[in-house]
Amino acid sequence: MANASNESSENTLAPAEVYVAPQRKHGSRIPTLVWLLLLVAALAGGFYVGHYVVVEPDDGVSFGALANKTSITEAELDSAVATYVIDGEVFEVTAREALAQQSSLDAARNADGGYIMPSAESVISAVRTALLMRDAEAKGITVTDEEVVAYAQETFGTDDLASLAAAYTMDQETLTNRLRESATMAKLRVAVVGEAPEAPQAPAAPEEGKEAEPTADYAAYIIGLAGDEWDAEHGIWSEEGGDYVTALRDYDVRADAATYDAAQTAYNVAYQLHSAAVTSASTQWTEYVNTQLSTASVALSSVVS
Repeated sequence: MANASNESSENTLAPAEVYVAPQRKHGSRIPTLVWLLLLVAALAGGFYVGHYVVVEPDDGVSFGALANKTSITEAELDSAVATYVIDGEVFEVTAREALAQQSSLDAARNADGGYIMPSAESVISAVRTALLMRDAEAKGITVTDEEVVAYAQETFGTDDLASLAAAYTMDQETLTNRLRESATMAKLRVAVVGEAPEAPQAPAAPEEGKEAEPTADYAAYIIGLAGDEWDAEHGIWSEEGGDYVTALRDYDVRADAATYDAAQTAYNVAYQLHSAAVTSASTQWTEYVNTQLSTASVALSSVVS
């Protein structure tokens, strides 16, 4: 393998946003292929692999018949377009694996029956996925066939894998593998940063004309959000204060009465705290994955940009 240069500063990809899987509502169309591909991509994240370099045939790395090609045939799909080294062990990325990071094989096929060479990003994406799956395996994280089916149901609103595969013009084995990867990475993320915090629900709006009327329901809503900031024994705010105490200091909040405006203010505080927790978890996950991947070295054949 050629000596790979450290290009982490130039080739770092922006961290992925927090991914919320699309929910298929009753009677709606199955999501487009993009959603299925995002399942793995978003959970793997837009993170860099520490060292990678595009190599030429005379660099000491041979990719056989694929070197310097811009298109490939059906027979060449299982040929290597990249190699990567992790913990001293060398692995290959095939054209088929790389193309599957961006679309189904049917979608990647040219009019003449061939395929465009995979992009560099699709190859790096395949490496990222493989390395995170390897990390999950090392931690004993597995996903059963039953969990794959449950994951499909939760994400797409159906557990009919055959129909999903047909909708995405994939064979069922490929689709099942992508779902398994996504479910495994979801488990790995939980193992690293914990369960995703539940977003707060806004208070129900009052009836028209009763916006300023204090109610026990709004008081219970605020106290439920405030947690330890509310002194339940004495029915007042805790002396130590906090985010809710600060935001609601000008409101008359009692154990059995509070207004809608006060509840809405409490909701705004809860939403800001939730957003901060989500951002913190995303940052923690990014740092973890970068630490895992920064030791990998990847050699690419002449893939397209």
